[in-house]
Amino acid sequence: MPRRIWDLKSNRVVDFRMLHAEVNSIEVPHQSTRWPTFWAVSHSWTSDMKTVETSVNQYQWPVPLPKGVDIESLRKELLTLGADYVWLDVLCLRQQSDTSTAQTLTHNNVPLDTIKHDEWKIDVPTIGNIYRAAVQTVRYFNGLGRPFSKEGWDDPLHWLRRAWTLQEIRTENRTFNGGVPRGNGRIILNTKSTVAGKVTTLRGAIRHVLKLATDADSPGGCKLYELTREMASRCATHPTDKVAGLFYLLRATQLPTYDEKIDDETAWRQCFHVLPFGKKIEILFDFPYQGTEQQWFPTWKQVMEWPERDQDYEHTPTEWPQNRRIPELIEPKRAIEHIFLCEVWAISHALVHKASEVNEYEVKIGSEVFGFYCPYLSQVPIETDDQQFTLAILNPEQAYNNWVVCKQLDRENGRCRSEDGNEIAIELEVLKKVGVLRTDSNGDFLVL
Repeated sequence: MPRRIWDLKSNRVVDFRMLHAEVNSIEVPHQSTRWPTFWAVSHSWTSDMKTVETSVNQYQWPVPLPKGVDIESLRKELLTLGADYVWLDVLCLRQQSDTSTAQTLTHNNVPLDTIKHDEWKIDVPTIGNIYRAAVQTVRYFNGLGRPFSKEGWDDPLHWLRRAWTLQEIRTENRTFNGGVPRGNGRIILNTKSTVAGKVTTLRGAIRHVLKLATDADSPGGCKLYELTREMASRCATHPTDKVAGLFYLLRATQLPTYDEKIDDETAWRQCFHVLPFGKKIEILFDFPYQGTEQQWFPTWKQVMEWPERDQDYEHTPTEWPQNRRIPELIEPKRAIEHIFLCEVWAISHALVHKASEVNEYEVKIGSEVFGFYCPYLSQVPIETDDQQFTLAILNPEQAYNNWVVCKQLDRENGRCRSEDGNEIAIELEVLKKVGVLRTDSNGDFLVL
């Protein structure tokens, strides 16, 4: 639940815990308390934001607003739509005070910028929860309180281009379009303009992200490839904003605290371990490269540059295996740190050569040669160098599945357990992945 809420009728920001649930209320899992229903406002900041001091938030911080927009007119519009309590970031999430006074101004003898930093650590990663809990979301495409316009859809500051608004998207039956005359909220969805250089309707521009929002709450969650491609196309104020948004939308059971001062690579590397285990395996079998010599997973820059898939790509992952530890393969002192992926079918001593056709490879297994291809356009070629590789797959009987190609795995130091054609246990932390290949065959040819 939010820390603060805007009570429209009394026109003041109050502690959310002060409110009392009446007839309509929200039931929070694992809590006996029922909370009152509230709305949320989704918007993007404009290039002409100005700050105003207001009694609505007891003058705790200057409130940023687009030029020409005032709190009172915004309050009246929200009341007209039917809202009583509203979460609006500029009023309910502590904002930056003037930099020249932030260190000297205090609340209970604590500098205001210190309070903001501490609150944002917890509040920012969980903003998406507020929109999921809100009974309605009011979105302003062209800036808070501003009328809807078909201009500027390609602007990096527009609602359609912001990374942060991805986690604020709700289904259409739980959304009002702000800045639109009553009764025209659905009509504007057919308005046409240009996004990413292509002419589209507003409905077409948000259709894909609406699907992502639905997938995020489905049992399987968002497909990592689709989500990262969408995130990469959007803009953010701080490098860590995209990392925080991605982790939230992947429904990680733990969310990293937010720190706008660290870079995105550091945030990604430090927080990767909290990703759901299935998403880690999705990266292993779906992402075409290893990150660095020190880590098997890709860098943040690589993730944001995930190549485009081949148009013929058809891939539905099998049910991901569970995170299991193999006691006989792990030294006791390392048991907590090292994780083995089990139930993987593998072939060792495979020779991989580049074929004459673009993005195609010849793989020699025993005395037989088979055709494989790259699942991604503009995929960096695998450096073969006439060395032997291990090819691993989750389910050899499923067509259109990815094989992870890794350097010949060492069986003598407990990093893997395998006989050709049998299951293998791979230690992810030391996996030397060189690429991902695909075959259209159903896997029967691998019975040696």
